[in-house]
Amino acid sequence: MNFKVIRYYLSRLILLEAVLMILPVFIGLIYKESFQLISSFLITMICIVIFFFLIKVKNIDSQKLHTKEGMVIVASTWFLWAIFGGLPFVISGQIPNFFDAVFEMSSGFTTTGASILTDVEALSHAHLFWRSFSHLIGGMGVLVFALAVTPKSSSETVHLMRAEVPGPSFDKLVSKIRQTAMILYAIYLVMTALTIILLLFGGMNLFDASCHAFGIAGTGGFSTYNDSIGHFNSPYIEWVTAIIMLCFGMNFNLFYMIIIGQVLNVLKNDELRLYLSVVGLSTAILFINNIYSSNYTISENLRHSFFAISSYITTSGFVTLDYSKWPLSSIMILAFVMFVGGMAGSTGGGFKVARFGVIRKAAKAEVESIKNPRRVSVIKFNGKAMTEKQVKGVVEYLILYVFTAGIIFFLVSFEPNIDLRTAFSAMMNTVNNIGAGFATESASASFANYSIFSKIVLTISMITGRLEIYPVLILFSPSTYLNRS
Repeated sequence: MNFKVIRYYLSRLILLEAVLMILPVFIGLIYKESFQLISSFLITMICIVIFFFLIKVKNIDSQKLHTKEGMVIVASTWFLWAIFGGLPFVISGQIPNFFDAVFEMSSGFTTTGASILTDVEALSHAHLFWRSFSHLIGGMGVLVFALAVTPKSSSETVHLMRAEVPGPSFDKLVSKIRQTAMILYAIYLVMTALTIILLLFGGMNLFDASCHAFGIAGTGGFSTYNDSIGHFNSPYIEWVTAIIMLCFGMNFNLFYMIIIGQVLNVLKNDELRLYLSVVGLSTAILFINNIYSSNYTISENLRHSFFAISSYITTSGFVTLDYSKWPLSSIMILAFVMFVGGMAGSTGGGFKVARFGVIRKAAKAEVESIKNPRRVSVIKFNGKAMTEKQVKGVVEYLILYVFTAGIIFFLVSFEPNIDLRTAFSAMMNTVNNIGAGFATESASASFANYSIFSKIVLTISMITGRLEIYPVLILFSPSTYLNRS
């Protein structure tokens, strides 16, 4: 393990968070908020700078960055960003408890959207902005952002990007990794800006439109109001939000392909077809199911059904009403799409449509081989034949995913303030990075009553889910640090 390389990257990535805290300071000044509120960010920035000088390394020109170091850097960065990101809330007294503040910002950066707050509207504008802005940064990835804005990056930084970008694989759009990061972030920010404009047309003010756009873009779900998107009581805002959430749940490589004129290749994409099929079929089933269990008009039923599916499959967590009051069959549909999740290379969480598609095809191939042992089945995805190693990797991740979810559920089940159904819901919400729940911690409620132990477990769960297990597993594995190089 090369600790010099780890310290080099870690110190600079942490310093970047201090730079970003300038934005909520400006928001606080614009809204003429108290010095105590604004200074909480300034004090945190000073703490980060001190930490930077304590661990910094001047240069690593002759040092190599390997996959193991990349994994440790990525996981460490996310934990440290959550810790330092929560300090302004503690210092200002907006969230006095340190563990609560770290939970809140872990939820923000991982775009989970789960909250310990019982009254979001009591927060200052500066802290509301920082809370929502964390979705924008975490959505595409802290390190992808760093690679996009850092003038110097080597070919080895691909290990960092691969460790952070969700999905079974990472594909470079162009030959240079930094240019890939810049292209992805340019598309991401343009789409975010368009979202802000569309929300402004719906009657939101600039602050609310920006904060909600950050949550939509990052598929996070933090709102400036206790009742989320439902606060605005606007069919226009709900339709716009649902459609755009669906777009952010798509692989950003597809948008680049559209820009360069490869529209036909996009339409042939297996993952996109499966993603839209799951959305369409799930919405139809939910719509039919709710006809017999609600008093909605046809248009209201369609809007609520589509919004819920869009929110849950992209793991955004925005809500228009309390889904925990829906029939169990409807909740099971939402749980299914939550598990499936968004597309690989999107800001969405979950297991990922690509993996779901590969396992579906692998299962079909296995059935065919049982029926006809002499037949050789080739599993293809997006027109490419998959190797046995690739298919095995997807299956192994499923096993690890279930095992990790089981451990988290076991630990949270000891929580005295909740029942097993709520514990299972909390586990699903955090592992899949979707804040909206099905039990007592439903979308407009919070995790405020959970014990410190459960909050720590769920904080780790959120970061583990966002980084897709392996980086956190390597970070906490003792064997990672046995051999020094």
